[in-house]
Amino acid sequence: MARPRRPAWQVERAKNRIFRATLELFNKHGYDAVTIRRIARRAGCSPATIYNYYSDKDALYLDILTEGFTILNRLLLARPHTADPLQRLRGYAAEFYRFSLEYPYYYDLMFSFHVPKYLDYAGTAAEKAAFAEKAVALKNIELLLDAFYELGWDGEPPEIPAEKALTLLGLCHGIISLHRSGIWAELDADFDTLYFSAVDNYLQRAVRGKR
Repeated sequence: MARPRRPAWQVERAKNRIFRATLELFNKHGYDAVTIRRIARRAGCSPATIYNYYSDKDALYLDILTEGFTILNRLLLARPHTADPLQRLRGYAAEFYRFSLEYPYYYDLMFSFHVPKYLDYAGTAAEKAAFAEKAVALKNIELLLDAFYELGWDGEPPEIPAEKALTLLGLCHGIISLHRSGIWAELDADFDTLYFSAVDNYLQRAVRGKR
């Protein structure tokens, strides 16, 4: 006799518990040291329960990454719309900072840790899931690109606005990484002031570059 299907809310609750446990373990011990059995112990379930939803650790990891980039995209899109691309870019930088504060486990897994990336899964059974995760991640880059195009970089070779967008992302992540490392506690500096000053200076230079 087949087992009855679990209600959707029970499935969602179980998956959320598995997500939280996995994020905590990845952040504390690193990707390589974490096993499905270890995740099950932290989540308070059996390994078989996890295998009901995921074929292996890679499938679980990629689902977590996809969720993280989806959350970030949701924050970026929730910004009040403005026709000024400069203000949109500043708003995106603000949401990126907010994401690092409100979702630190996701942030470090997505941007800070040495973990498998899409190319690591090329030619494997997980390639399709990795490609789907990458597609969600790129939606966030596309928002930056669209704003840079509107700033006047649309007539340039495509690699130039892409470079501008990725430089802004790198600038934001670099300053956030210093903050998350704890070094700011040793410095007599206001992090918010420095972060937004650096973002504004970069964006102003980008605007001047098109005049």
